[in-house]
Amino acid sequence: MSSNLPPEWKIEKNEVQGVRLLKPKNGTLEELWFHLKSENTYFQTLDLILFNNGVTIKYMTQRVHVSRSTVYRQLEKIEEVVKSAGVQLSKSPYKIVGDEKKIRRFIMQYVEYMSVNLNDLITSFDLKEFQDTLLELLKEHATSLHMGAIQRLAIILHISNIRISHNCFVSFSKTVYIENETSKAYEISKQLFKFMKKCPSREKQIQEILFLSLYLISEEMSLNRTQELRHIRSRLNSDSGKPLSHFLITLSKKIGLDVSQDDIFMYEFAQTLRGISFDLQLKTDTRINNILQFVPYFEKNPLFAIIEEIANNISNEFTISFENIEILEIFMLVQASILRKKNQMVIETALVCRSYVEKDYIREVLKHHFGNQLNIYVMDFSDIDSLFRKNGFDILITTDLGQLINIEHIPVYKVSSFPTPSELKEIKMFTRKNFIDRYGLNPNILYPFDEDID
Repeated sequence: MSSNLPPEWKIEKNEVQGVRLLKPKNGTLEELWFHLKSENTYFQTLDLILFNNGVTIKYMTQRVHVSRSTVYRQLEKIEEVVKSAGVQLSKSPYKIVGDEKKIRRFIMQYVEYMSVNLNDLITSFDLKEFQDTLLELLKEHATSLHMGAIQRLAIILHISNIRISHNCFVSFSKTVYIENETSKAYEISKQLFKFMKKCPSREKQIQEILFLSLYLISEEMSLNRTQELRHIRSRLNSDSGKPLSHFLITLSKKIGLDVSQDDIFMYEFAQTLRGISFDLQLKTDTRINNILQFVPYFEKNPLFAIIEEIANNISNEFTISFENIEILEIFMLVQASILRKKNQMVIETALVCRSYVEKDYIREVLKHHFGNQLNIYVMDFSDIDSLFRKNGFDILITTDLGQLINIEHIPVYKVSSFPTPSELKEIKMFTRKNFIDRYGLNPNILYPFDEDID
């Protein structure tokens, strides 16, 4: 196992502590996972099949340096994965066959899953020149794209070039062409012609330009966020917006928080649904898939299960299909929305200390640990009566370790002049409970951001 680790990663064995993994200063587990995948002979075999126009058993054993029996075992697994992508694995020689759009989508998903270095991957054109040209065209046509879109478009164009060199071409109906030939995306794609592999006929070249333009359309982002949100919310009351409306209503009831009131969530959630809809129609999917490796760690999480259940019910009722990638994306968006609400929450806090030095120190300690979450009002012992006259305080923190303060209507937390971690932990537990109670949240879905206090 140690021999497969990247440089500076080590496995340490200890009779008391057992076996543990030691990482370098800037190392991450995700980085380790990507390295292990690149060293895995299964992925090396799949790579040969995807990027060559047919490979033999002999070629695979020579290039991957494994036995014929190992290659055959790997091919059995590859055949299952390929089948789940809606395409097939042909034999003698081995290559991917089927709907060309699905094949390219499968290759795209593989590249993103492997997190391949673009400078190593893209060899059919100059990557920097492509990025600079596309940025100029986007500016010229007043078009904006989602984060990472230019890199994804570069990948799909390179994949298209490889497939064209294998004499494999996409095909769309005349209706799709007519609907998109006057779009900005199609015009931009035409001007990227110099980066494209030339096709044997004008008709095939037009189809390839259309293919790139559809990917570009799926990556387009509204220049006016307010108008886009207005459009999204207006759709909730229309027939076409029924799946979206049903999803949001059910989700909000389950978690105890109306996520439809969160503008950031609504905008991003609509983009995810747009991607699903686009893929159902045209099989041109650009969603990020490197997060798929985390599905096994979250699929038993209560929130993941809730979203999956709602998605399955909607899929049965409406013409829409959710895969694990969408479930995990929505899981992340909901968690971000909950955290955003939590970070926006302000707890009105009365701080009563015995001296100005103590007051100054403890206030800064609380700010260090809780940021702006605690809105701190410093009070003297003579001001205690005001706590009974006002109902705006949520918590009282004090260094009074005696019995001078006797208040029952708000929680009182006593801390030392130098607050200990356990004392601060109790306050943190209060902020969690206050957040749950204030918004009526299901506490089981708060994962994983307060795991250390349970």
